[in-house]
Amino acid sequence: LVRYHLCREHIEQFRIDAMGLKNPSFPPSMPEIFRETQIDKLHPKIQSVLDWKPNENYTGLLLHGTTGLGKTRGVWEIVRRMWEREALKDINMPYLFLSMRKLEGMIEESFEGRKHSKMIDELIYNKLLVLDDFGKERLTSRMATDIFSIIDERSTNKKTTIITTNFNSSTMLDRFEKRDQELGIALVRRLKDYYNCIAVV
Repeated sequence: LVRYHLCREHIEQFRIDAMGLKNPSFPPSMPEIFRETQIDKLHPKIQSVLDWKPNENYTGLLLHGTTGLGKTRGVWEIVRRMWEREALKDINMPYLFLSMRKLEGMIEESFEGRKHSKMIDELIYNKLLVLDDFGKERLTSRMATDIFSIIDERSTNKKTTIITTNFNSSTMLDRFEKRDQELGIALVRRLKDYYNCIAVV
């Protein structure tokens, strides 16, 4: 089941009157552990993109670097700030924040319910999609095809996507089986063409 954050029930708890929102600071489902992030302790490269916004050339943001540098925490802060900007305009910003383990499970479940195509379309057209720990999934040919479809169509439809990963372009390509190498090359090309790629090292 794909849960979106666009129902009125998610925003009514914050509303006080026509002047705006009572507490627009935290988006629904933001884990408590990330709500008190100390900005000055984040990696400098992450601090530099906290107010990132998509633009005409780059609709995506990709943070890549080794484990433990705060990429996930930084991305939650980016999402929080995006949410806050929209909430102050009385807009409930839809977003979906997925670990790759969660995405993998959703894809598997969608086949069982014969809802695979619908689920992929929902991921493609959601306003903001975050994929956390990109590369930690089991990269079967089916999974590789689905990931490419999501990235490719979100890019061409100018949908905002944020990705964290421990892999660079070379090590990411190494994960693809020989039969899927062309798909891997195409995926890396999309990331280079449509994403601000920030090395957190």
